Amino acid sequence: MEAAELVEIFQWLTPEESSRVMEDPERAHRVTDEVADVLAYLLQFCEVLGVDPLAALDAKIDRNEVRFPRPGPREHG
Repeated sequence: MEAAELVEIFQWLTPEESSRVMEDPERAHRVTDEVADVLAYLLQFCEVLGVDPLAALDAKIDRNEVRFPRPGPREHG
C-alpha cells in the first residue's frame, strides 16, 4: 500500500515534472513521508524474513551485470 502511495505521486507526471517534484514543499513533504513508510516496511520485512537488504542488493547488481553487460567500445576495422 505504501509503495502505491509513493508511485501515485508520480504516476501521471512527465519525466520533466517528476524531476521537479521536490521543488514543491507540499509534494516534497509527501514524497519524503512515503519514502520513509516504504523503507520502514521493507526493513521490517527483511528483519522478519532474515534477509540482509544490502547483501540482496549487491547480489542483484551482480546478477544484472551478468545478464545485461555494458556494451564495450566499438571495434573499428
